[in-house]
Amino acid sequence: MLLAAGVLAPVSAQQPQAGVCTVALGRGATSPGGAAGTMTVRNVGEPCRISNFTVPESRVATSRLEVVKAPAQGQLDVVQPNLIAYTPRPGFAGRDEFAYGGSGPGRDGRILPFSVRVSVRVLGPDEALR
Repeated sequence: MLLAAGVLAPVSAQQPQAGVCTVALGRGATSPGGAAGTMTVRNVGEPCRISNFTVPESRVATSRLEVVKAPAQGQLDVVQPNLIAYTPRPGFAGRDEFAYGGSGPGRDGRILPFSVRVSVRVLGPDEALR
């Protein structure tokens, strides 16, 4: 895991997936131990995306992401240098987990490394997100 001091936050408002997933990640992904988050995904075959920023209030995007621990029940892809996408395997409903890390320009131009661990709850295609 990568460690440093700074923040990371997702921006779900830009994601047109209101019926597909919800994501809750806290700040502190660059603090010792990284950040932990939760994701609820309705399994309809579409990916649930998380945007990452090293300076969220200024929308400074990360410059590199990598999968640290792949999900056991789905696929995690780095879509862009600041965007990852989780897609559960077809028909799966239950618990999954993955971790990713990366880095990006941060406070005062420093490169801030970070790590995020996400616990996932996958719902059936007809279940409502809550």
